[in-house]
Amino acid sequence: MKNKNVLAWFLLLLLALIWGSSPIMIKKALVQLGPFEIGALRLSLASLVLMPFLLKSLNEIKKTDYFILFISGIVGNVIPYFLYPIAQTQIDSATSGVLTSLTPFFALIIGVIFYKLKATKNNIIGLCIGFLGTSVLILFSNSSEGFSADLYGLFVVAATLLYGINLNLVKYHLKHLKPITITAFSIVSILPITLYILFAHTEFPSHLKLVNEYLLEFGYVFVLGVLGTSIATLIFYNLIKIKDTVFASMVTYLMPIVAIGFGVLDGEKINLIQLFGMLLVLLGVFINSKKN
Repeated sequence: MKNKNVLAWFLLLLLALIWGSSPIMIKKALVQLGPFEIGALRLSLASLVLMPFLLKSLNEIKKTDYFILFISGIVGNVIPYFLYPIAQTQIDSATSGVLTSLTPFFALIIGVIFYKLKATKNNIIGLCIGFLGTSVLILFSNSSEGFSADLYGLFVVAATLLYGINLNLVKYHLKHLKPITITAFSIVSILPITLYILFAHTEFPSHLKLVNEYLLEFGYVFVLGVLGTSIATLIFYNLIKIKDTVFASMVTYLMPIVAIGFGVLDGEKINLIQLFGMLLVLLGVFINSKKN
């Protein structure tokens, strides 16, 4: 039992490190690669890693599941993975990491509106505090490009909204499937779309011809696709199996701390108002998770 707990905490910290470092990886890749190139390449690499898992579990999937799984892939993967790099052309990685914590709020809102989920007092209080913090982060960033650049934080907010929609799709329409089956199918099924975007609408083909000049940036995207998307998902579901979803969801609190840490180490400056906004978001997430 003790060894099981040690393993669970190790996996939780490892997961926070992987997911929390994703914003800084995107920032580094953006030095020479475009946002659409990063998103498409990341998803394509993740698809290749997850394909064997999908082939092993195809017999679990019913014909009626295919459409929902495909929509899950679009909403939970394709669009968000393009929104993050677009946002980070203007906002810092620390802000991006903290705003990602809004996902549980949107999962709650969608659940209440469309699935008759009942919100508790703590849910409502946490929601209000969290969105106040989000507003502070978007309105008082350090961007030198002015208010229009600050609004790029809304791309991250939109991504977390889509994550919230996807969580409800999975919870209410795909709960009979194993989580790894859902993840593998939803990502692998959109491989034709990501490959089309990658080769037809980005500079990837020309960058590939000069691969040595872009090796470092490709390396960051490789880590994002293989480690940050595929392997991290497998770790997450193993963590749920070892402990439970409540324990696994603690990664929500740790990810922003890691993202802020990497941002500061990379020279990003966080002013006091931003720090206040970040603390509000984290406080809101914490209150939202507590039972009345």
